[in-house]
Amino acid sequence: MDSTPPADAAPESEALPGESRTRLSGAWTAVVVGLVLLVVILVFILQNQQSVEVSFLFLSGHLPLAVALLFAMILGALIVFTFGAARLLQLRMVAGRARRDAAARS
Repeated sequence: MDSTPPADAAPESEALPGESRTRLSGAWTAVVVGLVLLVVILVFILQNQQSVEVSFLFLSGHLPLAVALLFAMILGALIVFTFGAARLLQLRMVAGRARRDAAARS
């Protein structure tokens, strides 16, 4: 029996139509990763129900440990997001200024 592929078959190294990476495939990957992380966080919360005392500035109260850690994680993420957004805005302003200067020179 002949094991050679037909002459019109595409080589395996080239991507066939629909096999290339698209924005939609990236979005599906992000959704799957997000769902897995959500399940991991849910398991973490369910396994850490003991109550702890939390004090922040003038606020004080009792929360489950996992919820307190989740709030701390969200606060940290907001801080990182704020600084990242400010840096992106700064870079866009510098790029816009450079474009205007280049246009003025030409």
